[in-house]
Amino acid sequence: MAVDMIKSDKPENGKALVNHEEKLFPDHQAREGEQALFLVHSVPYEGSVAGVNMLTAIRTKRKGYDTKVLFYGPASAIPVYRGWPNVGEDGYGAGLQLYPNLVNKMMDEGITVYACRFSLAALLGMHESSFLEGVIPIHPTDILDIVIEHHRAGAMMFNTWTV
Repeated sequence: MAVDMIKSDKPENGKALVNHEEKLFPDHQAREGEQALFLVHSVPYEGSVAGVNMLTAIRTKRKGYDTKVLFYGPASAIPVYRGWPNVGEDGYGAGLQLYPNLVNKMMDEGITVYACRFSLAALLGMHESSFLEGVIPIHPTDILDIVIEHHRAGAMMFNTWTV
């Protein structure tokens, strides 16, 4: 029995697979004083969700929002120094420095980055000096309070959980 298959030309380098120019919605920008908070509870390098959140946070900042990112739970291992064989090196190939590079890019663009010191110590066995320079350690009870603060300010809030 023959199978009906859809055939198309083989994709070529430099050619678009989809229409990436059509945009359905206006390019909204932040109004004066608007805020965005990203809460990231994700296992580092176990999926794209944390990376997508960091890229979205950068885009949100570029749209004019006062943007903050909080890493907690296992995600506290995202904004830390890492490397192989030495800190800052990629060892076996590109990718090991992806998350530290994105965290540094966020901070370079003016995004405030927080990370939970409880999860860093209790879950991961690391100390605060493991956080990248510029990352602000917070107490675990600050997580609810930062959410309340941003809720009261009417901020956009992005919550990501992976387990």
